[in-house]
Amino acid sequence: MSISSSVYGVDASFPIHNSFTGNNAQISQALRTFGPERLDAYTDFIRGCERFYEPRGSANACIQSENDRLRLNLEQPVMMSNYTETGFKKIKLNDSLFYNLQNFWNHTLESKGGVEGIEEEYWPDGNTYTNHWVSPTRMHHVNHWHDQIWDAVEREMSQWIPQATTWSKSSLYGIRVYTAGSILAPHVDRDPLISSAIINVAQDVDEPWPLEVYDNFGNACNITMEPGDLVLYESHSVIHGRPFPLQGRYFANIFVHFAPVFEEDGKAINQDEL
Repeated sequence: MSISSSVYGVDASFPIHNSFTGNNAQISQALRTFGPERLDAYTDFIRGCERFYEPRGSANACIQSENDRLRLNLEQPVMMSNYTETGFKKIKLNDSLFYNLQNFWNHTLESKGGVEGIEEEYWPDGNTYTNHWVSPTRMHHVNHWHDQIWDAVEREMSQWIPQATTWSKSSLYGIRVYTAGSILAPHVDRDPLISSAIINVAQDVDEPWPLEVYDNFGNACNITMEPGDLVLYESHSVIHGRPFPLQGRYFANIFVHFAPVFEEDGKAINQDEL
């Protein structure tokens, strides 16, 4: 199964618009859909963050980060322009680039002595976008392949959103490596991360680790990715995350972000001007 539409909406698998804490309506929704497991998982998620940051005197930052995430999920999508019907699309990366990235990844693992040798990614105190306090993410730069990745993804973006005149490059992360037990809290990206792509470079998992996205109609869709898959998504308006813990050793992705530029009366305009 590559993409499945689910029967649930927001605030079922994980807090999306509202916290589970003390909110009877959201608790009822989660219980109806998944039972008590998701409520317990979220409690562990927040308490884990607070325990980790309490010795630094910044445990309160965990709740602040959560409040900011929920507020952005609620307010930002309705203010944004959407350019596609559903808000996401799953395709394949071209074979040549995928072959090169796989070789690069295998060489990285060999030279670093495994995933544990890759540098841990920095997260600000209290950041709750991942549960990095128990499952650290790792980051390895792909400087040599930047141009090829930009070009390959831009070609696919141009076909997916043909109304864009040109594309402004926002950011290209290196290979982010999620480790055992990782959770990526559902969120939307901030401007100028507007039209984005995920490249699945490699994985070592016991079961699929679905990407949960909320399409332009508010429905939860679970996307299963294999190495070589490329997911395009309108990250400024489509809430996306991986709220269920990673069962396996690692999951290695590259994130590519663009801002589309449009022509109106002969003048180029960006998303925030629409």
